[in-house]
Amino acid sequence: MSFTVLVGCGEGADEGSPLSAQEATSVLPGGKAVSGWDVAAAPSAHVQKKALEFGLTSCYTKASCENVRFAGRSVFMKAQKPGITFSILTYHDAETAQLAYASVWEAWNDRVPKAKRVNLGKIGDRNNAVTGLDVSGVPGSKSVLSQVRVGSVILLTHGAAAPKVELSDSLIGRCATAFAERAQQAQDGETPSAGLESG
Repeated sequence: MSFTVLVGCGEGADEGSPLSAQEATSVLPGGKAVSGWDVAAAPSAHVQKKALEFGLTSCYTKASCENVRFAGRSVFMKAQKPGITFSILTYHDAETAQLAYASVWEAWNDRVPKAKRVNLGKIGDRNNAVTGLDVSGVPGSKSVLSQVRVGSVILLTHGAAAPKVELSDSLIGRCATAFAERAQQAQDGETPSAGLESG
């Protein structure tokens, strides 16, 4: 399976422009953005309290959920392929997102047992990624998690594979790149269009 990332950075971005719930939902990839995969959970974002009630996000630590305006996710599955989850956390401005970055990463990073660092290269304003076991801890499983800040949003891309199911670190890197581009487009006042195409 190969993925092509469609990107195109705009100039003059209003970095840190706060997104509405509708705009946050539009940043989350849907079926058209991730062609060839089954949508297990359609893009949806709500105020933090409702997002927690609906199971669209989690507070693994109290600090990781502080100052979040809207949160949401979309999930993709495919037979004999890894599951991929896209999660978004939005903040009032870029400074608040920047201050929240470390606590969010600390909380979510703990969800990848035996984690080893992965270099994503230049994506967003800041990024981190790790690869390790799936949170189930089953031998042979694999999990890859990336976190990227783009202006006033923090984006998490998580791939999870059962034993004998291939999950490359580069796949999550490409997903994270497209996700970051969608966030930038939204903060530029554009309709997010960056996506992934299966080939």
